[in-house]
Amino acid sequence: MNPPILVLILAGGKSERLHPLGRLRTAPALPYGGKYRVIDFSLSNCVHSGLHRIGMLTQYAPMSLHGHIGIGRAWDLDRRDGGIRLLQPYVRQRETNWYRGTADALVQNRNVIADAQARHILVLSGDLVTKMDYAPLIARHEERGAALTMVTVAAPSDESERYGYVSVDGHGRVRGLNEKPSKPDGAEISAGIYLFRARDLRERLDAPDLGPDLVRDIVQPMIAAGESVDADRFDSYWRDVGTIDAYYDASMELLKPIPALNLHDHDWPIYTPSEDRAPAIVLGDGDTTMSLVAHGTRIEGVVRRSIIFPGVHVGPGAVVEDSIIFHDTRVLPRSHVSRAIVDKGARVGEGATVGAGEAIPNREYPHDLSSGLTVLGKGAEVPAGSRIGRNTIVDMGVRESDFTAREIPPGSYVRTSALRRR
Repeated sequence: MNPPILVLILAGGKSERLHPLGRLRTAPALPYGGKYRVIDFSLSNCVHSGLHRIGMLTQYAPMSLHGHIGIGRAWDLDRRDGGIRLLQPYVRQRETNWYRGTADALVQNRNVIADAQARHILVLSGDLVTKMDYAPLIARHEERGAALTMVTVAAPSDESERYGYVSVDGHGRVRGLNEKPSKPDGAEISAGIYLFRARDLRERLDAPDLGPDLVRDIVQPMIAAGESVDADRFDSYWRDVGTIDAYYDASMELLKPIPALNLHDHDWPIYTPSEDRAPAIVLGDGDTTMSLVAHGTRIEGVVRRSIIFPGVHVGPGAVVEDSIIFHDTRVLPRSHVSRAIVDKGARVGEGATVGAGEAIPNREYPHDLSSGLTVLGKGAEVPAGSRIGRNTIVDMGVRESDFTAREIPPGSYVRTSALRRR
């Protein structure tokens, strides 16, 4: 039995580096793996770990996430005792108290923390895809008597500025946390999973001059003050999907013959609300190879090494390869989609090519899009016979009339005519 635990999931941040994929949703609401959302993994981990008191802190573009979670029935979280609560910033009579940051989000929900009367508070980042049993972490945290236990993972080989590098001594005590350095600074990074002793967290949250950021204004001061902050190394599956490349790479790992994340594990299923759609069907010369194809899809063309979400139609003679196609998108006959992420309800015109030419970095966002991917936003329409170059972003809501040419060079950004006039 776990001691009394309150789980708080931080799911309100703006996902700017996802560009059109994050415009109407936060990263936790991003479709993932053919039928899931990113948040499903954190919620399923909690349920499998015996944790059923969960508060989800939302703010930016919350409707997609709220609609997906509902009352929590898919995760057996629609219960009187415990369950899930969606904690949105509220408006007072004379002011709007938007969350100024992750620590401020916790401060504004101190009443939730106090009412829970929990012994420990587990704070999770909602934009992680991971498979983790939190019960052993809680047991080790209790055994050590730590004020805070930080989960750490092996440092990645690139983009050090996205992570916090953790210095750990020989006894597992955290001696330093260098947040988002310009160069790698050690072998371990913070996994964005924090287990606080409740009384220590409440004491920090009650400070009148507390800053808005969880890491900078709570975690780092606890380390500097010499409090008992321990590291707990996690060596299993963990991915941060907060950028286009990170999301694409983590998704495509699912297509390996033996993927690191097993979606077919009967002992640890990932729960999600399931749409009522007809079974997938492959017709005529249609063919699929090394792909995840969800229900409600109609495949009349060729799908290779791709992830196809519900309701997608791939027309006769069309080819989709190395791509992720979101719900209800239409890929019309004889079109070709290569190394692309296509958001919901998009339309690729007949004979069009998405993902052509050299991998020239995106002119406006070279740091975010340089690996050869092409991104189509929600509801975007690609004209028949057009060619869209690699590392191009076609913004959400773009119509055929918004294209000034049928040949879009690599590294472009296509916007609606209304946005171009601004």
